[in-house]
Amino acid sequence: MLSLEDLILIGICISIGFIGDKLKPQEYHYGNNIVIVYKKYQCPIYCQVDHFHYVYFDSTLIESGKMYIDKDKLGEKYKGEKDEKTKKKDT
Repeated sequence: MLSLEDLILIGICISIGFIGDKLKPQEYHYGNNIVIVYKKYQCPIYCQVDHFHYVYFDSTLIESGKMYIDKDKLGEKYKGEKDEKTKKKDT
C-alpha cells in the first residue's frame, strides 16, 4: 500500500512534469513546416540549418533580423512521432 509520503512524491513529480511541459518552447505546424514558438530566442532570418526554426509571433518584441510568424496562421500543436505515424496512416 502507498504511504502518505509516496503519494506526496507522486504528486510533486506529476506537477513538475506538467509545469515543465507548459513552460518549455512549444512546436506547432506552420504552413508546410514545423516551428518552435519561443519568446527568449529566435533563429536569424537567414538561417538555413535543417531543423525546426525558433520563431515568435510578435515582431515588436524581438530583435531585428530574427524570425517571426503570423500568429493567425499558426496550426495545430506538433505531437512528434505520433503526428508522423498518423500522417502515414492517412495516406
